[in-house]
Amino acid sequence: MPLIAPRHAISAAYAGLFFGIGVFMPFFPVWLEGRGFDAAMIALALAVPQVVRLVTMPLGGLLADRSGRPRATLIIYAAATALCFAGIAFAPSASFILIGLGLAAVFWQPSLPVLDAYAVARRREGLIDYGRVRLWGSMAFIGGNLLAGGLLGGAFLVAVPPDTVIWLIVAASVAAALAAATLREVRPAPHEMPPGGPARRPSALKGLAPVLFVGMAAAALVQSAHAVLYAFASLMWQGKGLSSTLIGLLWSLGVLAEVVLFHYGTRVTRRLGPEKLLLIGGLAGVLRFSVMAMDPPLLFLLLLQPLHALTFGCTYLGAVELVARHAPPGRGASVQALAAWATAIAMAGATLVAGSLWQGFGPGAFVASAGLALAGTGLALLAGRLRQPQSAGSGG
Repeated sequence: MPLIAPRHAISAAYAGLFFGIGVFMPFFPVWLEGRGFDAAMIALALAVPQVVRLVTMPLGGLLADRSGRPRATLIIYAAATALCFAGIAFAPSASFILIGLGLAAVFWQPSLPVLDAYAVARRREGLIDYGRVRLWGSMAFIGGNLLAGGLLGGAFLVAVPPDTVIWLIVAASVAAALAAATLREVRPAPHEMPPGGPARRPSALKGLAPVLFVGMAAAALVQSAHAVLYAFASLMWQGKGLSSTLIGLLWSLGVLAEVVLFHYGTRVTRRLGPEKLLLIGGLAGVLRFSVMAMDPPLLFLLLLQPLHALTFGCTYLGAVELVARHAPPGRGASVQALAAWATAIAMAGATLVAGSLWQGFGPGAFVASAGLALAGTGLALLAGRLRQPQSAGSGG
């Protein structure tokens, strides 16, 4: 019997993964600048994991399914991520840093869909509430932002070296590995195994229901609608004269609203189902980004940011639940990774286009975001028409 309850261990694994992301996203570029990277090299360095994950996300999930040992896969991925970032801290040149980032992405990027698939499997056994364990990832993301920012900014009256950014990511990855080590391995029931065992599982795409492809495309479009927001919202708000404190508050409002949604996520998912969640995310995206295109004042921004719970949170929960209900038995991790891969491709493309749109139209670039959300809404409606009867034991 495990020493730690599954819900606590899975929550800790999510927290470890997202804490590292919360440190990496805002502060890794600052660390790169301290290592002598100019703007072009920083952009290249940040693009490396984005490109690598297009390959590693589906392969990483497929490996977890074919091995039949998702817990062991999670431990290996998290430990390898820690080793790669430790290597980056000691890298003697820019070339080695780029190589280290590429290697880290091989293990870091597939970890989340594998953990999602594991958590969904535990939920089917009645051991956890998915939303309430996943919300600790969002909370840890905020914690990573605050702790790294406080340490680097001297808010704690402690002088820390620049490499603290890297070692916080290493520590978070080690924590995720230790949390995964306390979990029980999930092995498919005999009736869920294909003839010949795990090694004889079909390819990730074979035999998938049409509703999965349509739903994954809907989720990818709605999530990619956030590209302009992620890349340029802070710059837009800074240009309006908002302080760094207010800008941080605006971002925190979105994540906190997401946490509230995840707290009630299982109840909401059971009541609405994945296709309606995707539809809500798309409709909210049309509203949110249409108003953002008007460069609204602060009061409207304070009202708009909590919509992140719908545009991101509902879409995320909808995609995870869609896979949980419709993925063939024994292929949960590979199909979750496939859904994440589709979103990664859409996000990468939208981010590339966002730069040109912002240069040409400024806040008007959000019209394109609203268009992507509208397209996702249409596919969510189609997914609702294509949905098939849910397999026994896989719901909510």
